[in-house]
Amino acid sequence: MSNGETSLSSCYAKIHKATQQPGFNAGERQEMRKMQILGTGCPKCKELAANADAAARELGLDYELEKVTDLTKIMQMGVMMTPALVVDGEVKAAGKVAGVEEIKSMLSEAE
Repeated sequence: MSNGETSLSSCYAKIHKATQQPGFNAGERQEMRKMQILGTGCPKCKELAANADAAARELGLDYELEKVTDLTKIMQMGVMMTPALVVDGEVKAAGKVAGVEEIKSMLSEAE
């Protein structure tokens, strides 16, 4: 067996191992998720943004994180208490700082 064949076998073995991991969906393309943090930029808003960022990274999501500070836009989304987390246009939490695990759960159920 030549060295090239050994390398090719090694590559196939790595690909096979990767496709056996939980959450791997061959042929299913992951869509970009849009998360919005609604709030004035206070420390709680920043904490929620950091938690949302950490949750999405831990789940390996392709995502965009936007901070919305305009009170008129926040109220148009139906939010009266900040900070708030919006995922793909749906308000998931308002008036509290959701933790990383809670946000991971929200992101998983929104898929």
